[in-house]
Amino acid sequence: MTCVDEQEFVEAGADRILTQYRESPKLLHLIRTYLRQAHLAAAAICDLPNHFDLDTATGDQLTIIGKWMGFPRCHCVCDVQPVIGFKCEGTTIGARPMVGFCEGGIWLGCETDGLSEICILDDDLYRRLLIARSYQMQANYSWDGLTSAMHALFGEQARIMDTSFGSVILAPFRPLSELEIAVLQVIPRALPVAPGISTRWHLGTFAVAGFGDGWGGFCEPWEMDGLVLSTEAGVSIISDGGEELLTGPLYRDADWLCRIDLKPYSC
Repeated sequence: MTCVDEQEFVEAGADRILTQYRESPKLLHLIRTYLRQAHLAAAAICDLPNHFDLDTATGDQLTIIGKWMGFPRCHCVCDVQPVIGFKCEGTTIGARPMVGFCEGGIWLGCETDGLSEICILDDDLYRRLLIARSYQMQANYSWDGLTSAMHALFGEQARIMDTSFGSVILAPFRPLSELEIAVLQVIPRALPVAPGISTRWHLGTFAVAGFGDGWGGFCEPWEMDGLVLSTEAGVSIISDGGEELLTGPLYRDADWLCRIDLKPYSC
């Protein structure tokens, strides 16, 4: 619908009044009053698309866009039960969580995993997933399409690492937030990956060992200026000129390319 100015809208309607009724100012006033009310409704309808812009929509509007795109906020995911063992600190991605005897764990293989529902309530993350989903809806399974979707999700440093044996290896190349880790099983569902191709994930943040441009090797630059020298008490060592002393350049071997299966549709 074309948005029109109120005065233009009202007068366009008033111009349709038959000639014999134009001599009645009260009738003209009444008709113009109702036309102004009609214009309010027309303006609201005209402005409606602005509330459903994927780049700016929030809350319920973004939820409705997600439903239109076939990617709702809530998804069914595997409820992987923790296994009794030696407890590990931090988050272990791609493996079962390990817990102690008093933390509600099970013996491995004694029970089956269940299903639960996870909802993406954060608008920023949900928006990024919907942008990736837009490439999927267009069946844009090209290298550029998948790369653009990865950039929308994780930033410009994200990239496709390798494609072989009916799978594609994807790498965010940055630390994932707690929220991203929580919905990690859902993320591959939004990406434009061709049917029959499975996704594998490299979740490292350093250079990857291999051959050719963009791949790391032995003794890759790590801390180009080195680390600050400090005492056993953690106090920085200061030079006579008042500057912190550094160890000098540090190096490390590139990481091996890991292929983690996030199991987006199964446990």
